[in-house]
Amino acid sequence: MTRPSGVKPNRLFQTSTMAALLDAVYDGEMTLGELVQHGDFGLGTFDALDGEMIVTEGEVRQFRSEGIASGTTADMKTPFACVTYFEPEKTVTIDKPMGKEEFEELVNGLIDNPNLFGAVRFTGEFEKVDTRTVFCQHKPYPGMLEVVAKQPTFRMGEISGVMLGFRTPPYMQGINVAGYHLHVLSDDRKHGGHVTDYRVKSGKLEVARISDLEISLPKTEDFAKADLQPAGLHEAIRTAEGG
Repeated sequence: MTRPSGVKPNRLFQTSTMAALLDAVYDGEMTLGELVQHGDFGLGTFDALDGEMIVTEGEVRQFRSEGIASGTTADMKTPFACVTYFEPEKTVTIDKPMGKEEFEELVNGLIDNPNLFGAVRFTGEFEKVDTRTVFCQHKPYPGMLEVVAKQPTFRMGEISGVMLGFRTPPYMQGINVAGYHLHVLSDDRKHGGHVTDYRVKSGKLEVARISDLEISLPKTEDFAKADLQPAGLHEAIRTAEGG
């Protein structure tokens, strides 16, 4: 996908906030057609919390509650998503098994700045990947913690695929998800979801630092009424994200 003239690479574009999603602001204002004008790499969710989203090489895939990936259309909407035009600044080869903590430590060293965002992509073999996928909600919408308490979870054994997403600095908690937020898509483009745990086997790790950020906030009544600074925000997001 060609980057539009005037749009810088490794610039994060985000629609809405994680705190709004936590408070059941699930109605999307932005279409996928509009979203991919801002990036060819990223993640998010869909209108009415209808599954998880991954954006890779400009293609948007949807994981519904059964963990199966399907195609999307440009008129579908999202209540929360983050995308960028990813241009790796550093690339390393992983040639030994590595769990989540060791992988994140490696990425942190490559980014080498705890106060910047980072874009992360691993392409290769996994020993295992644990995922979850939220399912479509109906009004009146329940809060996200109620939703994730019932979410389907999956464990994929040895697979090959791409895992990508963002590392967000702690001070942005609530705006985004502090720490790592990653989604995975298998090479056959049929399976994946929101990653909760993993062990990589071998492959290519690419990272880029992100210092430019644009946030498009909803102008809806639901967003206007949302509590974006609830007590226990940090723990609520950790629970919602499976951290």
